[in-house]
Amino acid sequence: MKNVILTLSLGLSLFICEAQEQPKRIPTGYTVHTVETPEGVSLGVGGMEFSPNGDLFICTREGEVWSYSLIKKEWSLFADGLHEALGIWIDPKKGDVFVIQRPEITKLLDTDEDGRADLYETFNADWGVTDNYHEYAFGLVRDRKGNFYGTLNTSLSWPGWARSKKWDIARVWTEGFKDTEGKMGRAAKYRGWSFKVTPEGEFIPFASGLRSPAGIGINKDDEIFFTDNQGDWEASSSLHHIVKGRFHGHPSSLTDHPDFEGKDLNSISIDEYEKLWKRPAVWIPHGELANSPGEPVFDYTSGKFGPFAGQMFIGDQSRSNIMRVSLDKVGGEYQGVIFDFVNRLQTGCIRHVFGKDGTLWVGQTGRGWGSAGGKEFGLQQVKWDGKTTPFSMYDVKLTKEGFRITFTKPVDTTVAKDAEKYGIERWGYHYHPKYGSPKTGVTKEKPSSVKVSEDGLEVHLGVTLEKSRVYKLNLTALADKDGSKMANAYAWYT
Repeated sequence: MKNVILTLSLGLSLFICEAQEQPKRIPTGYTVHTVETPEGVSLGVGGMEFSPNGDLFICTREGEVWSYSLIKKEWSLFADGLHEALGIWIDPKKGDVFVIQRPEITKLLDTDEDGRADLYETFNADWGVTDNYHEYAFGLVRDRKGNFYGTLNTSLSWPGWARSKKWDIARVWTEGFKDTEGKMGRAAKYRGWSFKVTPEGEFIPFASGLRSPAGIGINKDDEIFFTDNQGDWEASSSLHHIVKGRFHGHPSSLTDHPDFEGKDLNSISIDEYEKLWKRPAVWIPHGELANSPGEPVFDYTSGKFGPFAGQMFIGDQSRSNIMRVSLDKVGGEYQGVIFDFVNRLQTGCIRHVFGKDGTLWVGQTGRGWGSAGGKEFGLQQVKWDGKTTPFSMYDVKLTKEGFRITFTKPVDTTVAKDAEKYGIERWGYHYHPKYGSPKTGVTKEKPSSVKVSEDGLEVHLGVTLEKSRVYKLNLTALADKDGSKMANAYAWYT
């Protein structure tokens, strides 16, 4: 009788698992599971982090912090009363909880150990905030020296959009453009900056020129990255490597830069701004791959999440997809390739965290912004089955002649040797105050040469190389030796 009950239980579990709707595009061996959120609660995820005891903590756009016991599958409210909390960090040893909300970084303490925070301490509040709806504060990451890093959104300043002139401060459209073309400004101090906060709580402006930097991430070498959203001065969504002192392109933040004190930012020519501008490490083509990218996270699960260990994963709020990035350091600077990994999930994906078992937890929100998938909030998991190797492009690297593409499984060499089976397209973008940019100088070609390695795991393409271009590689015609196609056969290399 016990065997019958066990069989029925396993069968029911499998049925429930299989009944969950799966994305249209997902690599073989991966599945998506939806996690039930607290009943009656709007859980617009703003940040996620695991505590030392294994519980998942989630801060929300609604100003709450919830903990979820993976063992008991139970939710409990840890804190509330915050102002749109969009990032969380938990000390992996002591369990101290820090969140970033619009006006400050806050340390949340449970002094009576009843499972609820009863003491809220301001750790730093040295940036400005108004009642402008667009003044988000994003984070948090912390380096090995104990420094926090975060990013601050510009203010929605053009009266035609903001419906008020009171925030119309430090908008920049510059000579030769209309004053309606610079939409975002700086109605409060350090809007459009990334920042560092020391262990002692000292605020240090770090890099300028950010527009809507919805996600920040850190790798094992303490290198910091952020994503930005397309808009004025931002041709398309993008991924940037943050280095102290860099200017990432949006001029309104220079209002708070000591080198520009007292200067009329609209009297500076676009050519001068372009000389200062540090181009993105990776462009994320708008409407084609992403519209509103969120937090970049790195896969340090040692293979528990499949064959992409060490690579970066980024979700998109609008398109409800997850992308995969492999960075390429050339001449000391980052560039690289981005792939569509899973598309699409139930709503916008702006926060991710890897569990100890290699599961990727995806925190979601669609409120106010709108998302493909249709739900307003949610929590999902992306899991690898631990055994299946999907046929995918593993990586794309630049060579002197073009690109070296590596695969997770051997490609069908007969097909792969044919240059007609590849589509290559390249383009650039305008740098200007207008909202986004069309593709410029679009050029299509076939590779001038194709070399396939004997083991079928590498293809070398001869390609016309131009600086400051995005290359889209189309490999839909390729298959592996068993005839399997790739779930996502496109790559975009910057």
